[in-house]
Parts: sequence; structure tokens; C-alpha cells
Amino acid sequence: GLRHGLASGEVFSKVATRIARSSVAHFPWYLGLLRDGEVSLFDLIGLTWHEMASGCNAAWHGVFLKPRLIAPAERQKAIDAHEPILKFQNEMSMQQPSTDPVSGYQPAVSLTDPPLRICLLSNTYPPEQYGGIARLTHLMAQGLFELGHTVHVVTRSDREVTTFYDGAYVHKIPNTMDRYSHLRNYFNLFATLNYSHNAYEKVQRLLLNDGIQIVDSPFWQYEGLVTLKSGLLPVVVRLVTGIRQVNEIHGNRVDEFRLMGDLEQAFLEQANYLLPNTNATLNAMRKVYDFGAAENRFSVVPYGIIPAAEDQIRPFDPTASHETMTVLFVGRLEKRKGTLDLFEAIPQVLKRFPTARFVLAGSDNSQNDGFKLQSGMNYPDYFASRYPECLPVVQFMGAVSDETLQKLYQTCDLFVAPSLYESFGLIYLEAMNFAKPVIGCRAGGIPEVVNHGVSGILVEPEAPKALAETIVSLLQSPAQLRDLGLAGRQQIRDRFNYLYMARNYANIYRKVIAEFNAARQASGE
Repeated sequence: GLRHGLASGEVFSKVATRIARSSVAHFPWYLGLLRDGEVSLFDLIGLTWHEMASGCNAAWHGVFLKPRLIAPAERQKAIDAHEPILKFQNEMSMQQPSTDPVSGYQPAVSLTDPPLRICLLSNTYPPEQYGGIARLTHLMAQGLFELGHTVHVVTRSDREVTTFYDGAYVHKIPNTMDRYSHLRNYFNLFATLNYSHNAYEKVQRLLLNDGIQIVDSPFWQYEGLVTLKSGLLPVVVRLVTGIRQVNEIHGNRVDEFRLMGDLEQAFLEQANYLLPNTNATLNAMRKVYDFGAAENRFSVVPYGIIPAAEDQIRPFDPTASHETMTVLFVGRLEKRKGTLDLFEAIPQVLKRFPTARFVLAGSDNSQNDGFKLQSGMNYPDYFASRYPECLPVVQFMGAVSDETLQKLYQTCDLFVAPSLYESFGLIYLEAMNFAKPVIGCRAGGIPEVVNHGVSGILVEPEAPKALAETIVSLLQSPAQLRDLGLAGRQQIRDRFNYLYMARNYANIYRKVIAEFNAARQASGE
């Protein structure tokens, strides 16, 4: 602006005003950085010197040399022949689909319904973490983008940065814990409330700069609570397992977790709309949180995933010789995931099927679920001390990358996850996607995902003997392994597809946005 202002036809007073405004904005900011310890005095002097030198250089060229940057004649004719460029924020820009700035891909857009501008909250997000909520949000973002919508994801990181990743603008924000100081002694409550507030501040900026229309938040750790209480935008809540539910399973009676459960209760009761993934999830929420959701305030939307390419599918081959048979478990090592039941089942399986091999992928959560306090050991160490004879054929992999996880699904022969409760169980879909038979429990929403006798087998929770018998039965039935796996793969294509999920979410978002705007107009806001 300084360098080319006069050359482009601006008057000197306008250029001088720009210089004054720049100084008024930047130098107090630098002093604030120094005061807060963000920069040293040496850095401050360097910043000031470079800015003054750059400004003087630009002013010299702009006032005395006045260079003009003339476009080539052909380019100028092309510019003159087209309509002028519109400003970024206008009525039309809200209806323009997002374009991938890397590949240039622009998704197809409905001619009747304008694209939406959606903000998804997710405390964790790939590629840094691949937990259930993170993977689901990632799939939602990809599906919504491919349907033509603009998607912003707000997630947590050590520093603030924005990237474009798989169809979404991913905004990583730090959890600056400078509020709710009276709750510092309740660290988990203190951290989650501060993060909810930091997410709200990011939502405010996205509303101002990008015109987002709705916020979608997972129920876990009530990330959208502060945004909901602000009334700034409509907030829909994806119902997943809550803290109060987990505490009941683990038997926790700590005051801090009770308070966090109370915040979950408020989040449920005041949300603009609820999105349970199964009927079982909704019923469990009604029971645990003792609330009633009106029929027009919720819709059951099953999760969906991206179908793997056909050349990546590895159905079980009953005609091939198998020296070993691999049983895969994916999930955190904790009581709720049925870890101890699986541990007890493994030696029983090996007695009857000694060529079995077990691979367990997932981080140890013994510190948080109270197991380490009770036993003095984490889960892998506990297994090693309790069942040392099984160690040669049991592999604990810890947390793994998405690429490694897909290879594990591809190469296993049977997938087992004996969770005591799952609101849905995305892991079952991931295994079925690679044509793998699955074993789950009759608990939570799992029976709505795993079709017993068709795509997998269901056993009762906390029944290690029945679990072991089912594992052995399937390992001894090659034809059934193949049939169950192929049926599960077909269900992914027919029912649990990420585009079906995204389309259902988008239709609900439109409804909620319309009702929210109508209510505002009626109240005169």
C-alpha cells in the first residue's frame, strides 16, 4: 500500500492515514508482547527496526520513484472483459461451495438448496489422534465437503494454526486456561470448561470472518457448552458416551466427575437439537441423565465410513492354508472396552486353538479408569504377570497411526471388541469395511451395528468364557469367517456409508438453522 499507493491513484493524505493507522496498531501491540513476556527487549528493537526500515523503503519508492506494475496487454483485455471481482463477504459468497485450495476440486452443489457453512467441534482430530470422535468428525467433514458444503473443524493443539485437510478448514487452538480460576482444584473440570470457552471464541471469529451458520459438538466433554449458552448460533449435539455413564461403569464417585456430569445434563437439556447414533444411545441418555427429549428435538443418524477400495479388501480364504490365525482388538485398554474379559478369554482360546495370535491396538488407560490405582500396574504389565505363558502370541501395539490401523484390519482373520458399552462402535464398521467378521457384546448400540449371525456374532458382556467359546468356534469355521466378513462389507455399502450420514446431518442442520433464525426474528433480535 505504501509502495504503490500514489502510483495507483490514491491521494497523499490517504497514504499518510494508512501509515498512522499502521503505527497506532502495531507499536502498542509490540509493547503488549513485551509486557506479557512474549518477546524480549532485543526482539522488540528488531521488530521495530525492521518495520520502520520497510516503511521508509516503501515510502521512498512510493513518493519519489512511483513505479507502476502494468499487466500485459492480453491480460488487461481479459480483465476488462470480465465482471469486477466481488468482495469476499456478500450475499452470494455465503452460497458458494468450498473449493479445495490444493487440488482445485469443487464438489457438486444442489441447485435448489444453497450450501451450508458448518463448524464441527472435535477436541482431537487426525492425523494427530484417531480416537472414535476424531475419526467420526473426520468422516463427517469429508462427506459434507463432497456434498458441497463449507466445513470448518475446531480442534485442540499446542499452538494456533489453520490448515486445509481432506475437505475441511482445520483450526487448531491451544487450551488457554485463564478462566474459572475458582475451579483450579478440579483440574479436569477446569480444563474442559476453559477449552469450551476457547472453542467459543474461535466460533465467534469464524462467524465474523466466514459466516458459519451452525455448530456441531460432540457430547463428550461438552465442547460446545459455552457456545450454546451464548445463544450466538444454533448448537446440535452428537450423543456419544458421556462422563456420567463412564463413571457409573468404573464406579467413580468423585465430586469433580459429578460436577462434570451436571454440566453434561445442562448441555443435553438446552441443546438446539440432539443427534443420537442409535436408539440405544438415546434410551441410555434418558435413563442416566433423567431427561426427556421432545420428538422434534432429536433424530437417530447412524454413522458411516468411506468404503475401502475393492483391491484393499482381504476376505478370509477358506481354501488356503493358515499356519496362524490373527485375532485383532482395537480400542483403549480399559474396563469399559472389556479388556479384562478379553485377557481372561485369551488363555482359554489358546488351549483349544494354539495357533491363534492376538494383536491389541490401543493406548493404555489404566491411569484414568482407576485400574492402575487398584492393581499397581497398567494393563499390558498386568497381562504379562497374570498370563506369562501367553506372551509369545500376544502383541500390545499401543496407539497406532491410521495407516497402521488399516493394515491391521486388512491382515487379521477375526475382529473382537467385547465392550461393556458402546454408544455405536465405529470400530466394528472399520473391521467390516475390510470384510472381517466381528465379535461384539449385546450392550449399548452394538446390536444396531453388528447384525447377529449375519455380519458378526454377539455375546453377553462380562462373559469371558462365552467370548472364548465364540472365538474358537469361528476360528474353526473357515466358511463362516468368510460369509460373515462379506456380509459385513455389504452392509457398509448399503447402510453405513459416510455420504448417507453426511446427507442426513446436512438435512437436519438446515432444519435447525431455519428454526433458530425464525425464533430470532420472532423475538426481534
